[in-house]
Amino acid sequence: MTRGARETAGVVAHVPFLNRTGRVGDWDELSEGTFSLAQGRLAAGDTEAVAQLLEVAVQEAEELHDIYGRWPAELQSWLVRTGEVEHDDLAARVRALDELVGADEDAFESGWQDYTSQTRRLAQDLRGTTTVTADQVEALRAGWQDVHDRAVDRLYGLLDIGVRLVGEHRLGEMWDHLMSDWYDEHASRIGGQPWSESRQQLGYAILDGFHAHLTGDRRHGDVELVDEPGRTGFRFRPCGSGGRAMQDSTTEGSPRPGPPYGFAVTTERHDWAWNTEGICAYCVHCCLLNEVAPIDRIGHPTRVIEPPVWPADREAATCTWWIYDDPADIPDWVYERVGRTRRGASGAEGS
Repeated sequence: MTRGARETAGVVAHVPFLNRTGRVGDWDELSEGTFSLAQGRLAAGDTEAVAQLLEVAVQEAEELHDIYGRWPAELQSWLVRTGEVEHDDLAARVRALDELVGADEDAFESGWQDYTSQTRRLAQDLRGTTTVTADQVEALRAGWQDVHDRAVDRLYGLLDIGVRLVGEHRLGEMWDHLMSDWYDEHASRIGGQPWSESRQQLGYAILDGFHAHLTGDRRHGDVELVDEPGRTGFRFRPCGSGGRAMQDSTTEGSPRPGPPYGFAVTTERHDWAWNTEGICAYCVHCCLLNEVAPIDRIGHPTRVIEPPVWPADREAATCTWWIYDDPADIPDWVYERVGRTRRGASGAEGS
């Protein structure tokens, strides 16, 4: 079926700045998770829309397919290149991690292939004569959640290994290495267009990405919007990655900073972790990508984040990302907590 024919149901369209198919709607409409919307359309008998939404769910997750397939090996290579880590010691630690989280370097790719092939079959059934049930759609979502969460746990565990081997003070460097291409892309796009356009794209990208992370207690990708004068908040209860790993209810009572995992959270204050103790090693990248790197490169944050903190927020690891209508209204303390000033000058511990 052609793109134009698929767009007639009004749920998906080509998104130019992403250069791929995505959901249609304003932020309120997009705040509903893709799997939630698919279940609603299935109940209404709109099988073509359900097929489109399941296909878009895969598109939304393509970036995660890239990073969870690429970052673990890149992080291990970086650790060895420091000269502070012996290859055999690292390999032994990774084997122990894989046993702990129930996934190895091949598990994510095989799980991804299963997820995408099952999505294709279900979409085909939806467009044919085979009846598709809500239970089948839920099974697809649950399968992706299992693959996704094991990949998050494995990356978080590898960051923990890095902290143990080269020190917490190198955690920002680990993330700088992994996200260097993201920093360049983010700065070139956001810094080269009017803020009004950037603001819309930044909000869309949050919703699109966290659909894939299956944010929320139900893990359907639902996001709460918070409207305040001069800014809009995107609230995750919890996000499906770092926040989920810190919360009791989404880890069956075994949040990853606690036993038997013991994955790293910051024990000291660092510019790249909001100068806050108790930030999980995985969540550090949100500070760098949305606040530190944009301040240094374009002069202001792109999103201002209220992260969950361990152990205070383990029962409800809520995280809120704020987008300001005008970056000039971002308070000075946002810059100061990451060791910067409104002029974009770096503090003593720059990234």
